[in-house]
Amino acid sequence: MIELFDAQPQTNVQEAEYKRLLGYPRHHVLTDQARELAEWAGNWYAENGKPWIYVRQTEELDISNGRLRIDGVDFSSRRLHQQLIKAQAHTAMLVAVNAGRECEEKARQLWLEEKPDEYFFLEMYGSAVVEHLVTTTGARLCAWADQHEMAVLPHYSPGYPEWDISDQGKLLELIRQKNFREEIQALDTGMLRPKKSLLAVFGITQHVNRVRNLAQLIPCENCSMPSCQYRRASYQHSRRRF
Repeated sequence: MIELFDAQPQTNVQEAEYKRLLGYPRHHVLTDQARELAEWAGNWYAENGKPWIYVRQTEELDISNGRLRIDGVDFSSRRLHQQLIKAQAHTAMLVAVNAGRECEEKARQLWLEEKPDEYFFLEMYGSAVVEHLVTTTGARLCAWADQHEMAVLPHYSPGYPEWDISDQGKLLELIRQKNFREEIQALDTGMLRPKKSLLAVFGITQHVNRVRNLAQLIPCENCSMPSCQYRRASYQHSRRRF
């Protein structure tokens, strides 16, 4: 079973993805103050951010009789269950990513100092880091799966369509069952703290041809990784923010 903790993941956020989160069109050219703020946020994060990722393969995946049970814990997502059924998934990867609490603490300080522009640009940079960490984790899983003649499905998380946010706490507790030691908390609302975090499930299947033949099972449409040798479909821009 795979288990990985990386305290120094690559965080080379693509400018196009950062601009999207800032609300600019993809081909918009940042100028003057916006350019200065974007560069400041990136430089601040490069010097102070402490991102991490955690990945663990599940020991048991039960998708029979209409249930979705992972390592003995039942989850409520119909969409994820259907995805796993269609792909005939046999296992899954549990993933947690975090941009580091430093980013959140600095953004809060900027807000209290009445610096809304700096606050917004750093907030969105932290969100871009979370998206980037999920993307690069997916790419690493794709590389591993390809070596073993398997395929990775699109990641899915509590709060996505047809997965109630209330399952966030259960997923976090499941991830904690092994060697996960990072300080992350799921509130009663389902919100994570630090908030620049994401918990996700990546399904894994040995039936590679099923993934190739069913577009909705291809993770590439949600993956912005450039020049990926495993890409099977063009990237479609996501609008989710963290």
